[in-house]
Amino acid sequence: MFDTGVFDRGVRETICCLVDGESDVGLVELMTDLHRSESVVAERKLAAIAELFVRRTAEVESDGAWTSTAHEVVEAEIGAALTMGRAAAGRLIGLGMSLRTRLHATREAMARGDLDMYRVRLIEDATANVSDDWIGEVEHQLLEQVLAPPRSGGTGLTGRRLTNAANRIIARLDPAGVRAKREKAQADRFVGVCAAEDGMCRILGSVPAAQGRAFDARLRELANTVCAKDLRTYEQRRADGLSALIDGAGFVQCECGRVDCGQRSRIATTARKPLVHLIMLDATLAGGDEPAYLDGYGIVDAAHAREIAADADVESVRAPSSVVPTTYRPGTVLDTWMRVLAGGCEWLHCDVAAWNTDLDHHRLFDHSDPAAGGPTVAGNMTAYCRNHHRLKHSGRWWVTADGGIELVAPTGHRYRTRSSGLLGVGRDAAAGSDHVANPAARHRARAQNTAARIRAERRRRRAHLDAVRRRSPGAQASGACPADEPSPF
Repeated sequence: MFDTGVFDRGVRETICCLVDGESDVGLVELMTDLHRSESVVAERKLAAIAELFVRRTAEVESDGAWTSTAHEVVEAEIGAALTMGRAAAGRLIGLGMSLRTRLHATREAMARGDLDMYRVRLIEDATANVSDDWIGEVEHQLLEQVLAPPRSGGTGLTGRRLTNAANRIIARLDPAGVRAKREKAQADRFVGVCAAEDGMCRILGSVPAAQGRAFDARLRELANTVCAKDLRTYEQRRADGLSALIDGAGFVQCECGRVDCGQRSRIATTARKPLVHLIMLDATLAGGDEPAYLDGYGIVDAAHAREIAADADVESVRAPSSVVPTTYRPGTVLDTWMRVLAGGCEWLHCDVAAWNTDLDHHRLFDHSDPAAGGPTVAGNMTAYCRNHHRLKHSGRWWVTADGGIELVAPTGHRYRTRSSGLLGVGRDAAAGSDHVANPAARHRARAQNTAARIRAERRRRRAHLDAVRRRSPGAQASGACPADEPSPF
């Protein structure tokens, strides 16, 4: 008989009625226990679905039918039992079989309650195209980063940070596979417009990452061209910015209604490219396989990063001076340095782009006596999105920055944040590693960067020509084996 397993591990004991007099701390801890129990139950459900699929596959194969018929059979059974459509049932079958046949360690973590359904889906999506030869190592390295560190307040990865961790590992282990997958996705790019309710339309599409970030930056820029008296929300102004791009106006018309509004006269309609930030090592620019980080998107493989950088202005990132400034706003060097290290908003599980955040002082800056406290230095600053910046100053959360950033919730629960950091490395690692902590040590002039990029492109072209020659008639006479061909990048 199939072992349900879950109720033998005491999950029933955590299911209880809420008590009116329960403390806030008790509610948070009950919520946490139930969330873990939910993961355990979900793992058993997926295991049961996979078992049913295996049995139906064996039955259908014994009848001489195609194996794909088993999928349709199980979809129908699951849909009837769980009250869901065919597509939803099919996704559960796929996830259940991935846990059973490929993601063994992920399944075990889910069975312990360490991974919920959402994060398991992210892991499956991120590793879907990893070959069987690499999946074990990729999963091992990924779970080391995804699961909560065994220390007080340790938090796991989720959302874009989890996907970034997976992409970085895969890009290092299988760069050829990553490039092939990206080229396939780029070939499938599209933009669609479909009817929606209430006189509206929906826009859905898939475009290259750099173009998408430039589009987002341009809408953000257009949304902020109106004056402060305009009553539209930020999201409404972004939507109106898209209309401005379509009709070629180049700016969003201010709707403040004031006769003396001077915003229109200050708007420049000159066509130009929005600013997009790509962070990469010199070794990557010169042809190495170390992945890069596209602000607001995440990890991109090395070949893709070089394509983006081909038409970009390349600037070296410099470490800030040891001289403590007496100004409230950070200078350009410190501003860039902090955003590179942060990689995005450094609040728990927030994915807002680094260059869309505010730089906040841990200890308040003393405007009356700047030398007295709250210096504008890297050790006293953190990047927060506007929402979490306000939350930090609301007085309900406390922040400490001794050996990393620790957030204290209103209930007293303590959580340590894990920033995306330079190329996915967190603040703690960046502070203790010469490899990433001081990009200034790898400083090169722009001319040197350009020369290195040209050399790398020439190497790729030579490798490609060599591969073509080996595949041409008569090439095998030299005794070369196709397996000996160098990677084209």
